[in-house]
Amino acid sequence: MSKKYYRLYCEICNWKKVTDGSEIDGLVEVKTSPVPGGVPKFDPIKNKTITPKSIKQLKKYKCPKCGRVVTPRKITNPQEKIDQYNAEQEREKERKQWEALEKKAIEKYERTKVEYEEEQDRIDRS
Repeated sequence: MSKKYYRLYCEICNWKKVTDGSEIDGLVEVKTSPVPGGVPKFDPIKNKTITPKSIKQLKKYKCPKCGRVVTPRKITNPQEKIDQYNAEQEREKERKQWEALEKKAIEKYERTKVEYEEEQDRIDRS
């Protein structure tokens, strides 16, 4: 399984860093509070208020050059897509080869069946 990569990019000073998440020790994480999931509702049957679950925010870090907040963005691995495409093409090629072999085997079986039936007819006639 391939690693997940993240890009940290500061639009102000053009600082950037690509990481797999293990090299963020030198960065300062900005604390964020969870976002409320919605308005609390009252349940008249139980006489209680129901508060929806809060939504966690993405981790944010300070830019080491200018101090502005940067957010990590997930980078898609283009090699992984290429590998998947190649594996799919290989499976398709193998499937076609198996179909061709199966077709040849069926044709051979039908030929031998016809030859056997003809041989049996000749034996029966004599």
